Amino acid sequence: MPGRTVHIIGGVVFSIPIVGVSYWGFSEDLSYLQLLLIIAISAPCTVFGAMLPDLIERPTGPDHRKFFHSWFMLSMFFIASFVTCFVLIPSYNTSIFPYPIFAFLLGYLSHLLLDATTKKGLKGNDRLF
Repeated sequence: MPGRTVHIIGGVVFSIPIVGVSYWGFSEDLSYLQLLLIIAISAPCTVFGAMLPDLIERPTGPDHRKFFHSWFMLSMFFIASFVTCFVLIPSYNTSIFPYPIFAFLLGYLSHLLLDATTKKGLKGNDRLF
């Protein structure tokens, strides 16, 4: 079972580059200052998203992975991330509003992907690899 530090680092390493690339891909007015602001605001959202499944379902034992650690939630957060990236971000082209939401969703998604690679896997005892 990955620890809290692994989830935080994994979430930041997974999410922040995707958030930055989505800014450069969808923004009409590219600005390094706005990119730094987006990353500064998105990083804590990523950390919160990466820790949230274990805050909801505390890892007190080997069977702590329930609904919020399931393949269903993984698919829902993947769909929400996809919609945020390709619908919400282009709609709010000049705003930083959607990027922290996107970072949170990617942080949660990274947590589930990391858990899916462990021996225990996600709910249903299915592993990703």
